[in-house]
Amino acid sequence: MMATASVVRGGNVFTPLERKSRSVVVFEALKEKILSGFWSPGEQLYTEAELVGAFRVGRSTVREALNLLKANNLVYTVPGMGTFVNDPSYAVKSPPALDPDNLQDVLSVMEFRVAYEPYCAALAAMRITDAEIEKLVSCVESQIVNVSSDKDPAGFAELDMNFHYLLSQATRNALFSHSFELIREHLLRQQVISASYTERRKRAMKYHQQIIKALQERDAKQAELVMSEHVKETQKAISALLDA
Repeated sequence: MMATASVVRGGNVFTPLERKSRSVVVFEALKEKILSGFWSPGEQLYTEAELVGAFRVGRSTVREALNLLKANNLVYTVPGMGTFVNDPSYAVKSPPALDPDNLQDVLSVMEFRVAYEPYCAALAAMRITDAEIEKLVSCVESQIVNVSSDKDPAGFAELDMNFHYLLSQATRNALFSHSFELIREHLLRQQVISASYTERRKRAMKYHQQIIKALQERDAKQAELVMSEHVKETQKAISALLDA
């Protein structure tokens, strides 16, 4: 994949490359074929084995791409027969346009997090690697430094967001990391609001340390429990701060 460039006075301006997982690249390629009419509605999609060979990727990558197609209602599966193409008109429309400055939209994102993030943590506990845990530990260590200086709440908010994003990636499920991307801007805005209070930063940091402990012990139930407490408390705090 190459960056596109346009020539302007003074030199070239390059568009930064988008960072996409292999499963998302496969998903987007298949989506384009479906929407362009390459397959007719009701026609059987290529098999997993055929897609693995066509894209030269692993079977898990293809399965994640197919899951994204299903989530977007572009295909459906008939047990024992295969995956079939839906009518493109059934496709899930673009995500709702949420305004990070709108109170109700901020609260809507928090409601989503309460349902989404605990199970995300549970899956991560079962699938995370030691290297990924080290990244989370490093993130929390940076948060500790941030809290001790008490001068950069926006920096803490960015670290907080990265912590939760790393967890979504550790699920090995593209739907979780994709969902995180959908709320990324709103999550950062919430974290900035919350991080403006030193006590909130300290509490978030302690929750993160407890989550890491559960991940190190591969304790999915404990990871889910701690994350549930974390996001519910954050939801309550954000609601109170916004009301005030």
